[in-house]
Amino acid sequence: MPLAGASLLIAIAAPAKGQPPPLESTPLPATTAAGGNAIGPGLRPTIPKAVSRPQAWPTGTPQLGTTGPKNVLSSIRENPGAPLEPLGVETAVQQTLATEIDRALADRSGSPAAGVVPAAHEAPAAPTSTETRDAIQTLDMATVVARVGPEVVLVADLLTPKALDHVAEKTQEFHLSADQVRELRLAICRQMLSGGYYTDTMMVYVDALREIPKDKIPEIRKNVDKSFDEHMLPRLLREAGVTTVAEYEQQLRAKGQSLERARKTFFEQGLSQEWLRKNTNVSEEIPHADMIAYYENRIQDYKFPAKVRFEALTVKIQPGRTRKQAWDKLAAMGNEILAQRPFADVAREKSDGPTARDGGVYDWTSRGSLASKRLDEAVFSLPVGQLSAIIEDEPSLNLPDRTALHIVRVLERVEAGQTPFLEAQVAIKQALLEERRRKATEEYLTKLRERTPVWTIFDDEPADPAAGPRR
Repeated sequence: MPLAGASLLIAIAAPAKGQPPPLESTPLPATTAAGGNAIGPGLRPTIPKAVSRPQAWPTGTPQLGTTGPKNVLSSIRENPGAPLEPLGVETAVQQTLATEIDRALADRSGSPAAGVVPAAHEAPAAPTSTETRDAIQTLDMATVVARVGPEVVLVADLLTPKALDHVAEKTQEFHLSADQVRELRLAICRQMLSGGYYTDTMMVYVDALREIPKDKIPEIRKNVDKSFDEHMLPRLLREAGVTTVAEYEQQLRAKGQSLERARKTFFEQGLSQEWLRKNTNVSEEIPHADMIAYYENRIQDYKFPAKVRFEALTVKIQPGRTRKQAWDKLAAMGNEILAQRPFADVAREKSDGPTARDGGVYDWTSRGSLASKRLDEAVFSLPVGQLSAIIEDEPSLNLPDRTALHIVRVLERVEAGQTPFLEAQVAIKQALLEERRRKATEEYLTKLRERTPVWTIFDDEPADPAAGPRR
């Protein structure tokens, strides 16, 4: 029977068959896309004390570029400042490194110190303050910007082809002057060094050189270079849009880079990754009791509120439209739905609601999140699939003459509940394993920081509170 203009819309019974689908298990913070930490603050790695520096190394640094932009090259790292983690080297190359390192360590001669680089660091001659200032002013690719143990870090090590492409893009986009280009390059170097990730990688590399017999390094490098050319170089050629190695080499030289430096960087990162793995190997066995304790200590994380998906037709009461006119219009819209016209078509054509363009559909909504209390009560009490009567918003204190009328239909609803342990235990185990690995990594890096001197040209710059503590 059609709806009368001044009468309430009669609800029609059309309950959905079956039960609503179960709510998906709420993922642990440690496994979410946002990268949240599931471990409590009390278990997070602490910031180690500053490392020692040989007295011969320079400490005074010209304060250039200190007001430059932060995070000028966000693509360098997805999460600057995060603990050192494997770099995603191709599996074949990683296997090559693992095999070569194992062979080198196994072939080490009787004396543990034979053929091994001494752990004690002898600092090379440091540049004078004037030489350092001049080098920073030019910021040539051969400029020394840091030292990690005996290893020297050049501008060319930090301004990778990707970083140089970024500089070229910004130079063209904003018509940067030569001084501005230099400041941008300097800011990129600062970003690479300030978070500690690059220096941590180099510390692991230095530690590997301490332990691997010196005469074995050239053979390892040769085999890794071979794997690089077989597995990585073809991909680099495709990304660069060239077909031959000669073309790629020419492209790199135009940027002040070279294929040999790319191989060197790859070797350092790959060796660091494999050495880190060997020194932070942890048991994969997680006691069942530990997983239960984790679950019980974070029980609130596994509780979820009721939620609902619904569709709505809305007509606003506002100046120029009386309550009766709004009521009549909405009742007519409801009659169209009763006459089997698609709900989405009516909503797109006539509804005033914020989701009218989407056919009036509201995606999953938690209890209490709707501005209208009456609407919230309706969608969490109506049978699924049943059209509601006309619902009138309670008057607003700010706009008492502007309310709205609604007709809603619940599409799906899930009652409040709790993710059971059986569904959560896989993610819990992964979270505990990740925490175990993070702890092992931080303990290993802390030992390296205590015995590996680190210096950068940015050490004496005023600390930026927003950038976090320096390592």
